[in-house]
Amino acid sequence: MPDLDTLLEPFRFRWRIQMRWSDMDEMKHVNNAVYLTYFEEGRLRYLHQTLSIPYRDVDTRMIIARNTVDYIVPLFFTDEPYLYLRCVRIGNKSFELEQLIVNEKDDQRKLIARGSTVMVTYNYKQNQSVPVPDSWREQFLQHEAFVEEKK
Repeated sequence: MPDLDTLLEPFRFRWRIQMRWSDMDEMKHVNNAVYLTYFEEGRLRYLHQTLSIPYRDVDTRMIIARNTVDYIVPLFFTDEPYLYLRCVRIGNKSFELEQLIVNEKDDQRKLIARGSTVMVTYNYKQNQSVPVPDSWREQFLQHEAFVEEKK
């Protein structure tokens, strides 16, 4: 695996995770299931604030097809975690997001977890998956340093 600086280089989105005491488990670290909540919070901020992709009042939305998480080291309440997120692939009806959780405490960075989420564009009125809207595709391609595009 490349060093952390090299790994973080292509990421343009960074968000400070706000941990809650309730995120901890009896082992006194963040519970594994909570990482998906952190990914979700960051994903919503990335899609809506960074790319201006609407969430409401549109027929085409997105649903999760797959989440993966690689847990590298535990995250503790006294840590200072940040979520790095980027789109790495756009297909015809889906796109894939890569997510890293990095502890940036005391001017040192340490990789905590790495994950990916595959999102499918979905039309709820038609009740089926649909092609990624061209406007979304353009925003991903304009914002990201590299996106693998498959049609």
